[in-house]
Amino acid sequence: MSQNEPEIYSLEQAGQALGVSVADIESYVAEGLVEPRRDAAGAALFTRAEMRRLWSIVTLHRDLDLNLPGVAAVLRLREQFEQVRRDLNTLAEIMERELGADCWDRLWPQDRPRPSATASVEEGGPPDEPRKAPPPDDPPTRERDPGDPP
Repeated sequence: MSQNEPEIYSLEQAGQALGVSVADIESYVAEGLVEPRRDAAGAALFTRAEMRRLWSIVTLHRDLDLNLPGVAAVLRLREQFEQVRRDLNTLAEIMERELGADCWDRLWPQDRPRPSATASVEEGGPPDEPRKAPPPDDPPTRERDPGDPP
């Protein structure tokens, strides 16, 4: 959202900005997927943060064809992921404070790529890394057929 956009959106403005009907947004509110603010008359108002959440809901529901309980599950998982990410960042800060800034050089194996501390659900997560082929001396594994000897 740009700086020129409003800080608060009415139900109609939100629908227009997201390309959905007022009834769609009302169903998202009724399902508990988003909690709008209310003005003195009880009309729904959406902040920029709530608009970002609505955008996620619309994308999951309309564009990816998830039903509303599925959308709720994805949003819960995303929130849990973000909490774990925040907790890990806090842990990393504590480790650096207690063990020194060079702790990662001492603790992390040299042949393993370091994780990105900036991975986020909002950003789409870390970029996909190419899968490494197994070392040449490892025989390929296959699933065992029921007729194979033990």
